[in-house]
Amino acid sequence: MLDRRVISAAIAIPILIFCVTFGGIIFKSAVVLVTGISIYEYILAYKNSDYKIINSVLILGFLLISILIYLDSLKNFILPIIYLILILSMATPIFKRKYNIISSALTITGFIYIVCFFSFLPLIRDYSKGGSYLIWLVFIIAWSCDTAAYYSGKFFGKRKLCPLVSPKKTVEGSIGGIVGSVLGTIIWGIICKNSISFSWTLLIFLGIIGSIVSQLGDLSASLIKRYVGIKDYGYIMPGHGGMLDRFDSILFTIPIVYYYIAILIR
Repeated sequence: MLDRRVISAAIAIPILIFCVTFGGIIFKSAVVLVTGISIYEYILAYKNSDYKIINSVLILGFLLISILIYLDSLKNFILPIIYLILILSMATPIFKRKYNIISSALTITGFIYIVCFFSFLPLIRDYSKGGSYLIWLVFIIAWSCDTAAYYSGKFFGKRKLCPLVSPKKTVEGSIGGIVGSVLGTIIWGIICKNSISFSWTLLIFLGIIGSIVSQLGDLSASLIKRYVGIKDYGYIMPGHGGMLDRFDSILFTIPIVYYYIAILIR
């Protein structure tokens, strides 16, 4: 019988390719859907903890950002929306005693970490100078890092990286993940060199930095799960867990790729 992870990947990858390839409303809707599921998982993760997320504020932020994505107005209004959510998150515990300052912090973190970071994906895909190629850097950096780190750790791992957060991760696996991301970006560059103008040095540097933040994203998600006492965020992808379990390493990578493109791709 095929492994559940393989089956899930066999279903998810064609869907991803379809959405990314067609772009436009299809890709935006996919991003909004994934973000919505991730927010739901994030809220559920804290349901039985000592601290509560301010659900109404977080959901409001998600809805406002989703509207901006469909209106192609994200770049113009994202800072005012962040400002609004920050004010509401800080103000709510003043008037509702069941919340406190930790609730505010968790709500703001969820909004920026999940909603805002995911919202950069359509900006990359719609970038006027090769967005349909550039968007793949996000997935290549994160998932080549995950794959290389897994096998490097499996065959060469000896020294624990951060045993209190993720006992199975090793220093050797982390280094292998960086190498994997760099190789992934190089392969992307070879394929896209006739379509996109870029610097090989900066592309390799992106692979290194992207891999580091990708691993930090993975470990940050593990830190949250350990704090609230859960193994996975959800069960939507058998063998992988929830949506956040699958996209945790990608979330930190998205802004890095976006600003690399916005600043350095001309």
